Amino acid sequence: MSPKRAAEPRQAPHNGVTADTASQLYEALGPVQRELKRRHIPCLRVSMISLELWGRQPLAFPEYHTPAIEVWDRQGKIVAAITVSVDLSHFCVALPSQQSRPHLVPAQAPELVAALIPGYDREGL
Repeated sequence: MSPKRAAEPRQAPHNGVTADTASQLYEALGPVQRELKRRHIPCLRVSMISLELWGRQPLAFPEYHTPAIEVWDRQGKIVAAITVSVDLSHFCVALPSQQSRPHLVPAQAPELVAALIPGYDREGL
């Protein structure tokens, strides 16, 4: 990267996810994570921020990515990824094994998300 690049002005995020939006989406995933943990389904809420640096100086604003919950099977393979819609009305459940369109679940029903996860007790404990 050239020194000229370091002098370029910082740019606003280009993916549309601001820090506030990312925080709201992260918090909205909490009920699903609690339900999955109640059923002893291994999962992790993931939040990612990208930052381009030149030396020790940032070149651009941080880029916030849509938070998600990753769910694994007993061998450690990801079996589901769960995100929430920007308007917080639905959870989006992607199941790589089905290679179909993601399932949309109303945000008021996190237990329905858990019921979609393959390989685990559907009713909980």
